[in-house]
Amino acid sequence: MIENMFTKLIHFIRLFCKKIYDRVKLNLGIKTFFIQSKYDVKYLLNKKIIMPLHKRLENYLFKETIKHYGADYKWGDQKSQNLDKNTTNYGYGLFHHAIVRNQRPKRILCIGSMYGYIPYMLAKACEENGYGVVDFVDAGYSLKNDNDQKTHYFGQGFWNKNTIKKHFSYLLDTAYLETYIMTSEEFSKKYHKRKYDYIYLDGDHSYKGASLDIKLFWSRLNKEGFMCFHDIHLKKEFFKKEAQNVDLEFGYRVIWEELMGKHDFKFELSNHYSGLGFLQKL
Repeated sequence: MIENMFTKLIHFIRLFCKKIYDRVKLNLGIKTFFIQSKYDVKYLLNKKIIMPLHKRLENYLFKETIKHYGADYKWGDQKSQNLDKNTTNYGYGLFHHAIVRNQRPKRILCIGSMYGYIPYMLAKACEENGYGVVDFVDAGYSLKNDNDQKTHYFGQGFWNKNTIKKHFSYLLDTAYLETYIMTSEEFSKKYHKRKYDYIYLDGDHSYKGASLDIKLFWSRLNKEGFMCFHDIHLKKEFFKKEAQNVDLEFGYRVIWEELMGKHDFKFELSNHYSGLGFLQKL
C-alpha cells in the first residue's frame, strides 16, 4: 500500500512538472511572439508613420525659416548662404548652428543681417542648448537711402521699418537674442566690457569698415573663441539705381588674404562664390 501511494505520488509529480514545463514553453512562446511583434510594430510605425511625418514637418519648418528670415535674401539667392532648397539644406546657417551647439558659448556677437537669418540660427542653437545669448547689431542701412550709398551693402533698412521682437519671435524664444540698431563702432563704445566666445561679422563689407570691426572686436574674443567673416571671396557687386550701375567693393577678400599665416588656426568654407572664413583665438 505504501508502495502504491509512492507510485501515485511520483506519477502526480511527473504530471505536475509536465504541466509546468508545458506552461513555461507556452509562455516563452507568447513572450517571444509579443516581443517580435513589438519590434515589428515599432519598425513599421517608425518607417511608415513617424519618419514620413517628421520629414514633412522638417520640410515645413525649413521653408518657413528660409522665407521668414530671408536666408535667400527674398530674391532667390541660394548661393550667398550656400542653401539648397531641394534638399532642405540650411547651408552656412547649419554650420554656425552646429558650432554653437558644440561650443556652447555664453555670449555671441552677430554684426549685420538683411532679414535675420544668421542671428536666428545662432540664437536657435542657444535655445536648444538652453544657454547663451546673441547680441545682434545692425546699423539699419538701406540701399534706397542716398546717405547710405557706400555703406548699405544691399541692406534693406528692414530693422528700422519692422517690430524686431515680433519678427524674431517666429520659431524662436527671444530670450536668447538681443538686438541693437546702431553701428558696430557705436555698439563697441557703449558695451565695451562685453566679451564673446563667437563673433560673426557680416556688416560693413568695405575694406575700411571690415578692418575696423576686426580691430574693435578681436580683443573682445575669449580664448578658444571663433571669429567668422562672410563673403571672403566676393570682389565686387553692383546694383542699379536710377538706370546707373553703382559698384560696391567687398573688402573681406583682401583682408582674408592678408591674414594668411598670422593666426594659429584659420580655415575657410568655400562654395566658390561667397565663402566663410574662421579664425580661432588660441
